[in-house]
Amino acid sequence: MTQPDGALVHAYVAGDTRAFSQIVERHRARLLWVARKYGNNEDDANDILQEAWLRASRKLHTYRYEASLSTWLHRLVMNSGWDFINHRHQLESVTLDDDVVPHEVNLRLSVNPIEHRDVILHLEESLAKLRPDQRSALWLIDIAGYSIAHVAKQEGVRPGTIKSRRARARESLREDMWGTAVHPV
Repeated sequence: MTQPDGALVHAYVAGDTRAFSQIVERHRARLLWVARKYGNNEDDANDILQEAWLRASRKLHTYRYEASLSTWLHRLVMNSGWDFINHRHQLESVTLDDDVVPHEVNLRLSVNPIEHRDVILHLEESLAKLRPDQRSALWLIDIAGYSIAHVAKQEGVRPGTIKSRRARARESLREDMWGTAVHPV
């Protein structure tokens, strides 16, 4: 018989380490899918997920049951992913003049990767400028695939609020990335 997430949280906080193993087993596949969005490869995704599990094990006693455990864990993975991206960019100091891998060497690259790297960095900077609630709405709906209704319920707001946050996030990204915003007449 499988225990509900809440019972597993209580058991883990009370000292039953097997309960945490059951939580990991239950949520690992979906959270790994989320972690893959932040890394360049499977190793990165596993590192991101491992960091999130470590945070979860240390902070599970702070879980407030206001949202589902899967949503709380999802947020930890997203935060670990953002930390991973920010840390990676601090470590990388490749300039546009660097020939790290000449384009001719890797025929799998159909376009110049340096051109896209600049766009990716700009996008990540633009995402970091968004308000956290807007960034969250954008990621949870457009990247993680949650419905507007689900996100609204988990955030404790109306669906219209989530739609508005998502629309504002998209408009801010569009304006920051391309210098134009679409304003309804």
